[in-house]
Amino acid sequence: MAIYFLWGDEDYLIERQINKLKKEILKDGVNEFSYKKVDNPSFSLFSELIRTNAMMFGDTLIQIKCPKYFLETKTKEKLDDKQVNELIEGLNNVSQNIHLILVCPTPKGEKKKPDSRKKLFKEIQKLAQIQEFQSFRSYEEYKIIPHIKKMAGELSLKTGDKEASYLIQTTGTQLRDLAMQLDKIKLLIHPRDIVKIEDIKEIASSNADIFNLVDLIIEKKYDKALCLISDILQKEHFLPSLAFIQTTFSNLLKIKLYSKTLSPRELSFKLNQSEFIIKKNLEKLKNIKEEELIRLKINLSQAEYYLKSGALKDPISAYELAFLEDNLC
Repeated sequence: MAIYFLWGDEDYLIERQINKLKKEILKDGVNEFSYKKVDNPSFSLFSELIRTNAMMFGDTLIQIKCPKYFLETKTKEKLDDKQVNELIEGLNNVSQNIHLILVCPTPKGEKKKPDSRKKLFKEIQKLAQIQEFQSFRSYEEYKIIPHIKKMAGELSLKTGDKEASYLIQTTGTQLRDLAMQLDKIKLLIHPRDIVKIEDIKEIASSNADIFNLVDLIIEKKYDKALCLISDILQKEHFLPSLAFIQTTFSNLLKIKLYSKTLSPRELSFKLNQSEFIIKKNLEKLKNIKEEELIRLKINLSQAEYYLKSGALKDPISAYELAFLEDNLC
């Protein structure tokens, strides 16, 4: 029996640690009997999960996403003393072959922590192996470079400090974004395995096209946007660029909404972006309404679903519908 408590706002590292634990614990492989994953369970289900009996043979791993039980937020789970004691009793009596991974993701940039005043978390501190995974700030390049080298090594790539530093400058500090760039670089330089500055510049150049595309969409220059999309799709599959655009519009929407109450400096800390970038994006967003950003975000997500499901075959048509239709859902 083991209990793991993983928390923080660096979802990429949390995901990697979960995968590592799955391999270590479930040596014979993951199946419907050995692995369960539940997000934000009700109290009754949470209690039931931690009291799960082990199968006759082998170990069972139960992954439970449960921030509402440990974070002080509007969506927190309000438990009475009886319920708290029931969970504590269950955690103290987890079956021998049951392994629990309790996942408590925190909002990016908000510096939230599990509430140490809660009786339930105090018990977790006694029982669980606790690991913190916080995202990196722009000035923490020295911490990010070892992660880049490790990720590169897993792809059979070799990169030096100078190249890793340049990748951070062109991509940002989010590890998931950096991993995606390394995937692209691997395809670009194959069969070579040593990453050069020129390779990163080439990848960054394709990213510049994506940023130009976002600007054209915001300005409602859809004809030019579709022409640029056609050029981008000749260089890469539609999924990476579409995923990047969706993420960008999610960030732009956050900036638009938060800017009502926060200064650019406050926004830079909350969203872990440079103040310069925040100010540039605020300038772009002056002439676009929140409703339009929401429409585009929803439509782009739906376009991705249509393409993945086969309902639409042509990425250009999917983009065109996302730009022009009021609601694709």
